[in-house]
Formats: sequence, structure tokens, C-alpha cells
Amino acid sequence: MAQPSHSSLFEKAMTVIPIDSSTYSANLDPAWCIGTVPHGGYTASVLYRTATIHFARKYTTRKQLARSPEPIGLQISFLRRTFTGPAILTVQEIKLGSRVSTIHVTLSQKPNQPATTKKLAYGSELEIMVAAFITMSPPDTEQGPVIKGLWDLSPPMPHGSLSDGSIDFKALAEDGIDGTWVLCPQTPPALHAAKHLRIFSPSHTLSAMRLEDRTKQIVDQWAQFAPGGKPAKWSNEAVLYLADMFPAALTRMEAMETSRLLALEGETGSAKSMMEVPFGQFWFPTVTMNVDLKTRLPPQGVEWLHSRVVTRMLRGSRADLDVMILDQKGELIATSSQVALVVDGSRNIRGRQDSGRL
Repeated sequence: MAQPSHSSLFEKAMTVIPIDSSTYSANLDPAWCIGTVPHGGYTASVLYRTATIHFARKYTTRKQLARSPEPIGLQISFLRRTFTGPAILTVQEIKLGSRVSTIHVTLSQKPNQPATTKKLAYGSELEIMVAAFITMSPPDTEQGPVIKGLWDLSPPMPHGSLSDGSIDFKALAEDGIDGTWVLCPQTPPALHAAKHLRIFSPSHTLSAMRLEDRTKQIVDQWAQFAPGGKPAKWSNEAVLYLADMFPAALTRMEAMETSRLLALEGETGSAKSMMEVPFGQFWFPTVTMNVDLKTRLPPQGVEWLHSRVVTRMLRGSRADLDVMILDQKGELIATSSQVALVVDGSRNIRGRQDSGRL
């Protein structure tokens, strides 16, 4: 059996096993955590896989299509902090149609689940941690030309070394630098989920910045998928992981929260604007994540994807994040709109009694 484009490691991490016609089991992998909490994008990949398996099973007996329905949109609410280890996923069919279907998927775990838990008994006392409405559509129904509206990235993407300003991706991959783009430093050890990709950013965004400048920065990144540090390709499932993976955007949110707290303490003006941005004192739990999958990736996957991440406002430690994901040709692959909180970073590693409910 051929290895999937996104690697056998990622495939294993999002394995979903049927229990009955509407119930599935999964095991949330500690290698895909931020601190001790499974990463939101990785969890979204598990939900995506649950939906595709559910419809693949259903359509083997219902009707024959070249390909069974696949997700085109996900509306996810992260209700409680998840744990590593076993989880139960339950599918409720809300509406089944020939063109568009909608299901409701919940991910449940045992409250205060210990890290040593290996298996959950279906029907035991479980608590819903994540809930999602997932919209499905058969790829067969999306044939024909693509009509595009008039839009572009503004400001434009930073330039590469080629004469037309584009990036030499071969040089970027081999040398870690091309034009203004450079390989980002490794993330802190606790950010396990961030170790599965190589991120390249404009060099000026990686240098020390004043607090005021950091809050206003535009976050652009090119990324290669590398589960366990080994090269792989971006797949449709992996796009969900990427939609929630943007270290530089979190640094910007950290600056915004620091600025807000200083303003509450009466710090204003030049002293505040000249401060450098600390990093690592906050945690950014995702509350909601809405993803629109615009283009399905080919079965062989793609090597590079670009993300632009914008935060318009942080208010009361609550921030918005808008993400656009494009391929090397500028084709729009996905958009994501998220709400995240900025909280004390130590809550990510303390017990459930301290940090389970936000």
C-alpha cells in the first residue's frame, strides 16, 4: 500500500476507527500538542477524516459515485480543553442531499482523563469537548471552469530572488533563504505540533521589533509539511492543520495583549512603543474555527502552501484571526476565520481543575 502524501506519521495520528454506523474512535497524539493540549488544527484534521470515512462507508451501500462526498466547510466550536489519548466521535446526519449534505460531529472524552488512559468504553461517562457542523459535497459535482472575482493580496506578498519578483522555491528549500524569505528558527520545545512543518517568513518580521510595530505587522509565511521532521506533502486533511499554525501571528497577538495590559496600567506613549515584545508568557486557545475549503488538493499533494494571517482587533483578551491559504500558482486553497483567547500560558500545563474551562 502506497504511503499517503502527508506521511504515514500524520496518517496514524488522525486514524479514525468505526465502532458502529454513527460512532468512531480516535487517539489524540501527544506529538501534535501545544503544551499538553492537542492542537486545534490537528483536531480539525481528525474531524475532517471522520466525516470522509463516514460518507465513504455510507456511499458504498447508498449509491455509486466516482468519489464519495468530502468536506467543503467546517464550523468548529472548541468547548473544552481536549486531552491526549482516546476520544469518541459521534456523527449525526442533519441533511443528506445529492449536491450538499450536512452532518454534526462531536468529539467526546472522559472528564479529567489521565494521560495513561489507553481506551474508552463506548457509553461510559463522556463529555463533549469539540462540536462541529461539517458541510459535504461530492467532487463530481464541482466540474467545469472556475470563475474568479477581482481580488489580490494587499499589500503584495514579499518578493523572492527571481527577475519577476517570484520565489525560487528550490533555493528556498535547499539554502533556507531566497530574496527576503528565510527559514524561521525552531519553535520552543513545548510547541510539539509546530515541529511538523518548516516555515519561511520575510526576514524583517523575524528581527526584534518595538511593541507598536509588532502589533501592526502583516503575517506572511510559506510552509512545507514535515511530520516528525521528514519531508511530506500537503493534503486536504493537512490544510486543516495549517489553517491553525502560524507562530508569527501568535507573536503579534502577544504584542497586542501586552500593549493592552500596559494601557490598563497607565503605560502610554513612547515608552510603551519602544518596548521589545516578550514571547512565551501567553497561551492562545481557539474558541471557534470556521474553514471554507475552496480547492481540493491533488491526491499526490503539494509541496508548498502560503498563509496570510490578519488580526483586526484584540478586545478583552479576545482576538480574531483571518487566514488565507494559497498554492504556488496563487490559487486560493482555503480561508479560515477564527476566534482565539489570550490567556496566561501556564494554564496550558496545569490540571483540568485550573484550565479546563475558559
